[in-house]
Amino acid sequence: MILRAFEKGAPLVMVGGCHPPGDCHYINGNIQCEEMINKLKEKVLPEKGIDPERLRLEWISSAEGAVFQKVMKEMSEQLDKMKKVVGK
Repeated sequence: MILRAFEKGAPLVMVGGCHPPGDCHYINGNIQCEEMINKLKEKVLPEKGIDPERLRLEWISSAEGAVFQKVMKEMSEQLDKMKKVVGK
C-alpha cells in the first residue's frame, strides 16, 4: 500500500501504530512493520527514485492527540518545503 500511495502521487506517507514493544494487540505487528519500513527506506524507495524522507513511521497511541497533531504539523511543513523546491 505504501508503494501504491507513492505511485498514485502521494507526496508523503505516514504509517502509524502502537508503541513497541507490548502495546500492540497484534503481538509483534509493530516490530514487523518497523522492519518493513526500514527495508523500504534503505533499499526499495531509493531504487525507485523516491526520497526515503517522504515515508514516516510514527508510534502514536489513540490517547496521544497532541503527538498526532505535532506530527501532522511537521509533515505539513515538510510538504510546504517540498513544494518550494519543486516550485509548485
